[in-house]
Amino acid sequence: MTFFSIVRDAANFLWGPPMLIFLLGSGLYLSLRLKGIQFTKFLPAIKELKKSIKSSGEGNITPYQALMSVLSGIVGNGNLAGVATAIAVGGPGAIFWMWISAFVLMAVMYTESLLGCKFREKDKDGIYLGGPMVYIQRGLGWRSLAIAFALAMAFKTLLATTSIQSNSMSIVLQNQFGTPLLLSCGIIAVLTWIVVIGGLKKIARVAKILVPFMTILYLGSGMLILIFNYHKLPLVFNEIFSYAFTSKGAIGGFSGATVMMALRYGAARGAYSNEAGTGSVAILYATAQSNDPQKQSLIAMLGVFIDTIIICTITALIILMSGFWTQDGLNSTALVSQSFKTSLPFGDWIVLASSLLLGYTTLITWCFYGEQSAAFIFGDKIKIPYRWLFCLSIFIGANSNPENIWSWGDLLNAITVIINLIGILGLGAVVVKTTFSE
Repeated sequence: MTFFSIVRDAANFLWGPPMLIFLLGSGLYLSLRLKGIQFTKFLPAIKELKKSIKSSGEGNITPYQALMSVLSGIVGNGNLAGVATAIAVGGPGAIFWMWISAFVLMAVMYTESLLGCKFREKDKDGIYLGGPMVYIQRGLGWRSLAIAFALAMAFKTLLATTSIQSNSMSIVLQNQFGTPLLLSCGIIAVLTWIVVIGGLKKIARVAKILVPFMTILYLGSGMLILIFNYHKLPLVFNEIFSYAFTSKGAIGGFSGATVMMALRYGAARGAYSNEAGTGSVAILYATAQSNDPQKQSLIAMLGVFIDTIIICTITALIILMSGFWTQDGLNSTALVSQSFKTSLPFGDWIVLASSLLLGYTTLITWCFYGEQSAAFIFGDKIKIPYRWLFCLSIFIGANSNPENIWSWGDLLNAITVIINLIGILGLGAVVVKTTFSE
């Protein structure tokens, strides 16, 4: 038994029925306590999004910069490679469960973001420190659990986020230009270092420029493909719903998936893509210039909708329309690239550009998450060394087996989710009181 087979088995165990019940059950519980806030406050959330360009309180970056930085962290190769892997292993039904989990997890995203803003504190560098480690310690007084979360997040960022993003990016470059994976990872590491060494404000400035551009590029191309192939959509949606509730046999290179596989991979990839439940976005939203945690958290809630319901869905529909998901050997961004190319002559170039931009912005944002988690334990002095170590860890992505790397990500993701959910459920009464105090 190899190391990665142990990791994969552990990830499958943690993302089995108990985790799915815990994660989605927490989302349903919070949805009920917050009176379906993801639906009742959806339009007000959009209004707050329009106002987010202006700052309205203490903090380090504007609410708009915070949103763009958060989106740069959650809209990444999880929207491409993650969706492709979910379909390749869990079948089309995984997309249905990805949708369900997204709507449920919008309440979780709202909750953790509100707590991140409410319990934040300023560090010696003048940067606001927030997130699960802070609200677990300050809100519940559980120092040991707070440290456990910070360690898990710091290691997840170093070992999983770096490798998943750089692996997805380097695979696209290898398929397009034959570039060696190690060389690609080296270039990515240098470009990442140029930004992250400058800290939060430089990350926010870069994200503010790149995120709108890359989102329009990918969504615009994806919508164009859907319009060209609109006649295939009824069959695709039929596959999604039928595979979600019925086990299917093997089709070509597709090994077949059970309902539980569809649910497991849909929920896991959805959670990895939008980060709801992991507590990561609460770390960044804690730096926003806002004195109203409730309004700031409505904006945060929209991040899940944009990421999973819109961007992940476009990726999934294009993959399923192409039919390549049934072929052996295609996975990760290679599957997305081939699917785009069948409908657009330059589709593979769109995926190449999107993967590089999405992966790059995710990397620069996640370095901040990791360093803040490490600083919670070791103090501000760890920030610069952590940034260097983060860039060096990008070379782990030269491992060419996407399933191994994603399994590692799932395992570490599960640990942060478990700890964070304990924290936000313990502080549920605080969230309800803050939300309905007006």
